[in-house]
Amino acid sequence: MLERIKNDATAAVTELLTAAKLKAGDLLVIGCSSSEMVGEKIGTHSSVDAAAALADAVLPLLRQAGCAAVLSG
Repeated sequence: MLERIKNDATAAVTELLTAAKLKAGDLLVIGCSSSEMVGEKIGTHSSVDAAAALADAVLPLLRQAGCAAVLSG
């Protein structure tokens, strides 16, 4: 499941960087529910592992693009 989260997040942020034409200095705010990432109802199964998988996938991509990020759950 964590690999799926990483793969999906990588694909989504890669597509977003291109579609939104994000560039160095831009800020991306990502708000999501770790419960939903693991297939549960919002607020019922918080998962530090799911949140870490998301961060591990997207932060390097955003750093490489020169963008700042805020992850909120």
